[in-house]
Amino acid sequence: MKKFGMVILLMGASGCMLNARADSTLLASSTATTNSTSSATQAISPNPAWAAPLPGSSWISYTNTGDPSSAGFVVVPNGTAVTFTQTFNLSGIITGATLDVLADDTASVWLNGVELASGNLGGSYPTCSSLPIGCLTSTMGVFNFAELQPYLTDGTNTLSFVVYQEAGSSYGLDYAGSVTTPEPGSLLMLGTGLVGIALTARRRLLN
Repeated sequence: MKKFGMVILLMGASGCMLNARADSTLLASSTATTNSTSSATQAISPNPAWAAPLPGSSWISYTNTGDPSSAGFVVVPNGTAVTFTQTFNLSGIITGATLDVLADDTASVWLNGVELASGNLGGSYPTCSSLPIGCLTSTMGVFNFAELQPYLTDGTNTLSFVVYQEAGSSYGLDYAGSVTTPEPGSLLMLGTGLVGIALTARRRLLN
């Protein structure tokens, strides 16, 4: 009977762990989160042929390079490569991560110095890149937890995109995703709760 009681207590502890609250760090292209090596990051009106901005993000560039019909539109010379970065901090065990990327014409993706995907240079560009990563939903770069987790670290992280102009006209970047870690308060509560459960179970076994 004592062993059965301990099993129930441990099951309760497992339930507490499963219900721990998560803290989500957002990854999204914007003037507030993304830096450019060329000049200040700008939100741009997308080219009408592009996919709509991903949820919570906007199409960005280093100047007005999106919709050719917008006033002050700038044509980026072929061969141009501009790096955009987002730096973010993580604390605790990483339990989830996602990232979707769109670009015109194409882009390479780096996480903490590791290249996750190479730009489709010298390829076919009927509408942006004909292969991922391009500006259409069908050529969107999609990265899951298994692909991102090995390169995420506890502390400061840097996500980088090198966006290439290969076929004239418009130019831009759009990305969105998130990284999930347990909330610090949840970890403290779990630790305290588990210690209490262990002490209670020990007392019951001794009685």
